[in-house]
Amino acid sequence: MMKMLLCKTLLFATMLSAYALANTEELSPVNSKTIRTMSGATATTSLSAPATGLLVIDIQNEYFPGGKMVIPDGMKVLHNSKKLVEFAHQKGIPVWFVRHVGAKGGPLFAEGSVFAEFHKDLQPTKDDRIMTKATPSAFVGTDLEQQLKAKGIKQLIVTGLMTHMCVSTTSRDAVPKGFSVIIPEDATATRSIDDSRGGVIDHQLLQRAAIAGVADVFAEIRTTQEVLDLPVTP
Repeated sequence: MMKMLLCKTLLFATMLSAYALANTEELSPVNSKTIRTMSGATATTSLSAPATGLLVIDIQNEYFPGGKMVIPDGMKVLHNSKKLVEFAHQKGIPVWFVRHVGAKGGPLFAEGSVFAEFHKDLQPTKDDRIMTKATPSAFVGTDLEQQLKAKGIKQLIVTGLMTHMCVSTTSRDAVPKGFSVIIPEDATATRSIDDSRGGVIDHQLLQRAAIAGVADVFAEIRTTQEVLDLPVTP
């Protein structure tokens, strides 16, 4: 009887220890540092005008009232991107306006339609370059890489719409091609989308997740004002 009681006591103690260990492991600190941080990436302290390019992605009518994919923070993105375009013009930083163009008569960004046009409040000047794409990446099916490298561009400031799609995809494609990327997060935004399970992912949550995802490896995340405050060498 005593032997059986002892065995049961030891079994209970073993189970209790295992449970405590499992819970201790769950409560252990999680390493949430980005790969960029762990790799020793440092914050940009200045910009070189000849080596920096500004990409303004898809600030087109399809994303504004009247279009099929209205971005709740679209006007904020437009205004902050406009500040960055004016900054680039003042500092001699070249600007590329990127636009998505779909099939003629298609459901989104239809070729020749008003929805494929740049928003009236942020138009390229005669000195800006216009890049037309048909995929989320501004590098696929275009000569953007060749244009950037021909100009000696090494660093990109990427703004525009949408964060989780064309902004992040273009940024991810830029890094393996040898460019460093800065994303002013308040000059980007996205929309709420279905989660394929009967629910909806809120645009603010998706924005936060998209920025965190690209920040892990591919981009330095700043604010518009932080970029505007960087000294620029000619």
